[in-house]
Amino acid sequence: MRSDRNRFSEKITGNRNFGLLVGFAVLLIVAAFITPSMYSLTSIMNMLRNNAVYALLAVGMMMVIITGGIDLSVASTLSLAGVICSSLMNSHQNIPGFVWVILGIAVGVLCGAFNGFIVGYLKMVPMIATLGTMYIFRGLAFLCSGGNWWFPHQFTENYVTFASGQFLGIYNILWFVLVIFVLAGIFLGYSSYGRRIYAIGTNRESAKVAGIKEARVTFMAFTICGALAGLSGMLYTANYSICYYGMGEGYEMQAIAICILGGVSITGGRGKIDGVIIGFLMMSVITYFISLLPGLSVWQDAIQGAIIIIAVAINLFTLRSSEKRILKERGALI
Repeated sequence: MRSDRNRFSEKITGNRNFGLLVGFAVLLIVAAFITPSMYSLTSIMNMLRNNAVYALLAVGMMMVIITGGIDLSVASTLSLAGVICSSLMNSHQNIPGFVWVILGIAVGVLCGAFNGFIVGYLKMVPMIATLGTMYIFRGLAFLCSGGNWWFPHQFTENYVTFASGQFLGIYNILWFVLVIFVLAGIFLGYSSYGRRIYAIGTNRESAKVAGIKEARVTFMAFTICGALAGLSGMLYTANYSICYYGMGEGYEMQAIAICILGGVSITGGRGKIDGVIIGFLMMSVITYFISLLPGLSVWQDAIQGAIIIIAVAINLFTLRSSEKRILKERGALI
């Protein structure tokens, strides 16, 4: 009986998301005691809606990080796509809203494909390459906007509906997030291309021996990341009914933080969509919780950073415990 109980306990604590789930549960309990008002349905919906763009960026970032890369240009891609969609929408107000969704994705695909080409085929270091394109895309956003801002009265109803409208009582932008979560889970978990992404991040030399085209897989990962950043740009402007070339600054760090918080290995080869979902929910609660506490908003970045470090430390401890348990079962532990 005791051995069965121990096996059950080891199975639970050995789960790769156990530490993250424990930290999330503690956060929810603390928040419930201090600011119970945040658990109203309206508050929860607004919290998720305001952080939805982070989720889309994080999914794209996860694809790139699993390959062993990084994309620092996602926020600039968001800005460029948002500016192009908003400026054209303002001069072509009768065009259906779904056209702007497609346009946002198309702009993101071009940006992501450019990143994928210089990283995958020209073999540039991902951090250096995307640091450069971060400034290039932001500069293009400024040129396309002419330094102008777009305000709520300039946005058409069929444009903003794609984010702020509701279906079955849920904001449309959250339906986009849900669909992307499902598609990403299927792509990474059940497709040959998803397995190739993991293979590249786990061991590039072994992947080459297996016949996997590293440049092609890298190009694909960056293109997907760019597409989601472009979609985020259109939805950002539709959600907030505002647009300017500097929007989204720093969002790449939020996306990276969600990935790391969700157990995606910064060295590549490891990460699952369920971890990113938990990381997104946790980051949303942290952000909203801090915003409700007077005097703490100025400490938001520091508090988020500390929580991330603690959560990652717990996750690493859980991972190592799981590895030790596996070694014990194989009789390889001395």
